[in-house]
Amino acid sequence: MNSFKIGKTEFGTGKISFTVTNNLINLEINGNDQTFNSIMEDDNNEWSWALYPPKIYLKDVPNENNKIIIDNDYLNKYDIALYMMDYNDFTGILEIKDEFISIIGQVNIMGKLFPLTIHIENTIKS
Repeated sequence: MNSFKIGKTEFGTGKISFTVTNNLINLEINGNDQTFNSIMEDDNNEWSWALYPPKIYLKDVPNENNKIIIDNDYLNKYDIALYMMDYNDFTGILEIKDEFISIIGQVNIMGKLFPLTIHIENTIKS
């Protein structure tokens, strides 16, 4: 099952784009619009300020044995972010397996750190 979770909130998954070309990873995972709209029905939820679901992306990132440790130095070298009304840094581990792609770490949103867990079915083989 696909999952896009920030803190305790499950955003579900919407559009997913994943390619590996010339050993460079391009990955974009969007939260699910319907799930996001359900979350927004509660005006008191912690994401009530957001206008649309979160999106995480990595652009032209070298594939390093299908496991990448994303730290602050790595963020300075490559175009990587979680976009939720602003570009937010995240750190953690991206792992690409034949069966799945996962990102486990944390994201800094408006000065607050949240656990970040993304797990999607891998529909291509790297």
